[in-house]
Amino acid sequence: MGACTVASVRDAMDELLKLPIEGACACVEHDASDDVAPTLAAYARRVAEAGLPVRIVCADSWTAARYRALLDADPTSPLDAASAVSVRELALGVMGDARVSAAVGRGARVLDGNEMDVLMEDVKVSGLKPGRLREMLKFFYKSISECADDDERWLISAEEQTVYAILTENLEARRALLPCEAASLAHRGLVAAGVEREDLVLVVDDYTTMSRASQRLVRHLATRGLVAAGRTLAAASAEEPYPCFEGFRELANEAECVVRVEDARPRAARESRALEDPEAEQAFVAASVEERLSAGTAPKDVLVAVPNAAWGARLSDALEERGVPVERAFFEGKIKGDPRTEGRYAQLKLATLLRLLLDPDDFTSLRSWMGFGDWLVRSDAFLELLAYARERGISAAEAVAQLRAQRDEERASTIFGKFDAPLDELDELRRACADGLTREEACALFEAHGMPLSERQAALLGDDPERADVGRLAREAFRLPAEDAARDAVRVATYGRCHGRHARVVFVTGFVNGFLPGNDAVDDKFTIDHRRVALERERALALDVLAAADEQVVCTRFERAALEATARMNVQITRVFVRDGERLASVAPSVFASLSDDVLSIDPSVPRELPTKVLYNVSTQ
Repeated sequence: MGACTVASVRDAMDELLKLPIEGACACVEHDASDDVAPTLAAYARRVAEAGLPVRIVCADSWTAARYRALLDADPTSPLDAASAVSVRELALGVMGDARVSAAVGRGARVLDGNEMDVLMEDVKVSGLKPGRLREMLKFFYKSISECADDDERWLISAEEQTVYAILTENLEARRALLPCEAASLAHRGLVAAGVEREDLVLVVDDYTTMSRASQRLVRHLATRGLVAAGRTLAAASAEEPYPCFEGFRELANEAECVVRVEDARPRAARESRALEDPEAEQAFVAASVEERLSAGTAPKDVLVAVPNAAWGARLSDALEERGVPVERAFFEGKIKGDPRTEGRYAQLKLATLLRLLLDPDDFTSLRSWMGFGDWLVRSDAFLELLAYARERGISAAEAVAQLRAQRDEERASTIFGKFDAPLDELDELRRACADGLTREEACALFEAHGMPLSERQAALLGDDPERADVGRLAREAFRLPAEDAARDAVRVATYGRCHGRHARVVFVTGFVNGFLPGNDAVDDKFTIDHRRVALERERALALDVLAAADEQVVCTRFERAALEATARMNVQITRVFVRDGERLASVAPSVFASLSDDVLSIDPSVPRELPTKVLYNVSTQ
C-alpha cells in the first residue's frame, strides 16, 4: 500500500481497515494532539473478531489503563481489559515464564525506588566516589535500554567492568530487575531458552517513546502482525527515561503501509495568567475549574498539570474542598526516608516487613531488611555473603539459611554476625504475627520495633478488636493508588504524566523557570552546552503538555514567594526583597511564558543529548 496522508484520525482508521487481517505491518504517524486510542482499540477489535489473538501494548501504565476502560465500556467487544498492557507488563509477563527466568537468572520482579537506593549502597563497595558511581550507573542503564550490552565488549575500561560485575552479582542475588532491564532480559531469555512464541497480533500505542529494548521485544512477539502508532513530537513519557525516537522511523521504513495524519483542526486557544503567589495561583486554578464544571464541562474533560507531587497534593485538596472529583496522577511510588539513619526509616521498615510477611522468599526485601540502621546498610557484610555463596555454588538466600544454622564459632567469618540482630528481629515479628494478635497488641508490637502505625494503617487491621487482620495491612498499607481511568473526575498530573492524555481544557500550573523548564535548563551552575540541550528537552515537554488540550489551555504562574519556600522549590529567583518584615523573592516566569510559536519551536540543530556524555533527565516528572 505504501505511504499515504489523511486528514483525520477517523480517515486513518479507514486506511487500516484496508490492511490484511493477518501479517500486516503498518505505522500510523500523528501529532501529539491527535487521540488515536479509539482508532487503535477499534482496529484491535476487528482483529479479534476475525479470530486472531491480539494485544494492545502501551508505552506507559496510565495509557494502558485508559485502553482497559475503553474495552470495558464496550460489552459487545471480544476483547477484555486483560488485552491491554503496558510494555513493562508485557515484559514481566514474559519473565514470568520459568524457562525465561531460568535462562537469565532473574525473576519477574522490578526494584522499586527505595530498593534502588539499597542497591546503590551495595555497589559503593567498588570504592568509586558516589557522584562518579551514579553517572556510571546511569551510563549502564541507558546502554541496557539501547541493547548495547548485547555486545560482550560494550564495556571498555577495567573500572566499568568491575562496577558492572558488582551490579550484576547483586541483581542476580536478588533475582530482581532494574526498571530498564525488563524488556531486554525478557527478549534475551526468550531467545536463550528457545521458547516458541505464541501467535499474536500486536497493536502498539506510542511506539516512539519506548526504549530500543522495548521496541525489539514488541517486534519479536508480533508474530502475526504489528500496527504501531507514533508521534511526530519527540517528547518522553515519564515512565521511560531513555526513549528511542528513531525506532519508529526504522519501523516505518520497513512497514508495508505508513499512514500520516495531518489534521487541519484549529489549535487549542492559549492564554497565560500571572498571580501574586503560589497560594493565589492555586486558589485561582481551583476556582476556575469549579467555574468550568458549573458551566457544563464534564470533570473528565479537565486536566491540571502540576510541577511535582507536593504541588499536586495541595491543588487536589483545594479542588476536593470545593466538591470537585479528582483523580491524582502524581504519585512516584517511593516511600520517604533513609534506611541508614535511625529514626528516619520507620515507614520503609514497615513496608519491607509487610512484603516479607506476604512473601517469605522475597530476597530483595530481605536484603533491605538486613541493612536498616547501618550507615552502609551493612554492605560490607552483604559483600562477604555473596562471596560465601559464590564459593559454594549456592544462592544468596541459601547462604543466609546455612549461616543462620551455624554457631558463631563455626562460621568462616564473624562479619556475617552483623545480620544476626535484624534477622532475629524478623523471626520474632513473623512468629508474633503468625500466632495471632489483637488490634491493640499489633499496634504495640509494631511500635515497639520502631514501626508505629499511622491512623490509616491501624484502621486496616480491621474492626474486630480481638483479631488484627495483619494480612490486610500487608496487602493494603503501601498499595499505590491506581488511577481510575473510567471515573468522571478532574485529572491532576505532573508534567511528565500528561504525556498521552487528552482533555478539552488544560491548566498548566507553576509556569516558572525551575519548574517548566526544569532548573538544569536555566541555572548558570550548568554548562552552556548542558543548558542548551536541556532547554530543547524541556521545550518538547512543554509542547507535549500543551498538546493535551483540545479546546483551551490556561498557563498560570506565581510572581513571588517566601524566600525560604523558593529554596525548597528550586525555582529561578530574579530579586530578593523585604516586605512587612518578610523576606520575599521574585520568581522568573517560564521562558515559554509568551506561548508564541517562536519560543515553542524546537531547534533541530540541537542534539538530544550532549555529545561527550549522556544528559540525564532531571525534569520535573
